[in-house]
Amino acid sequence: MKKLVTLAFTFIIAVALVAVASAQTTKPAKTTAKPAPKAVKFLGKGDGVHTCPVTGEEIESKDVHGAFYGREVYFCCAGCLAQAKKNPPAYIKQTEAAQIAAVKNLPPSKGHGHAAEHAEHAEHAAPAESKFLGKGDGIETCPVTGEPVNKNLKGEAMGRTFYVCCEGCLDTVKQNPSAYLKPLPAEKNETPFLGKGDGLNTCPVTGEPVDKALKAEANGQTFYVCCAGCIETVKANPAAYLKQATKK
Repeated sequence: MKKLVTLAFTFIIAVALVAVASAQTTKPAKTTAKPAPKAVKFLGKGDGVHTCPVTGEEIESKDVHGAFYGREVYFCCAGCLAQAKKNPPAYIKQTEAAQIAAVKNLPPSKGHGHAAEHAEHAEHAAPAESKFLGKGDGIETCPVTGEPVNKNLKGEAMGRTFYVCCEGCLDTVKQNPSAYLKPLPAEKNETPFLGKGDGLNTCPVTGEPVDKALKAEANGQTFYVCCAGCIETVKANPAAYLKQATKK
């Protein structure tokens, strides 16, 4: 009997030791904490109602707008709307009240978001014979940026009406219209006059004395030239050579 008690006691001790060892070796599972979302720097400059959230410029029309956080937000141009859509938290607060509070102490904006682009174009565009920099047709797309136009922003230049995406582009085109507006077909200049002679005593093509045996007619005008080749030249483009000729 004493032996059985001893065996039972030994068994209990062994079970207890195993339990203690198991408790010491079992470690609680590690919980991986989710990283906190990266804070986005707020760059907004306007309230989205009266001023553009991207540039801070006054909104002159309500044509350009988008839905953000369950409300309509307005922009000064399509380019700003596209920029806000790429990174909404950078320009739009969760509520209108929060947006107003975030920008209420900002000074009024004096330049557009495309200001750098406008300045670059203005720098390279000489008033005289300027390189053509236009990116749009001035009807559906802005001639400066190529973005969709705002039909409320229009100007007059080179005898035509054009539209732009923002006020900055309007000023840019007005400063150098030939760099951004291609002339319409009806606006093209007349054929430049190339004639060097009167077509009576001097050849309209070369200015040399004419050969009275070489006579031809174009646009109802009789003219003389110095050689047969000049006859073909004049007939191919009479307006360029016969303005000084006298009808006979």
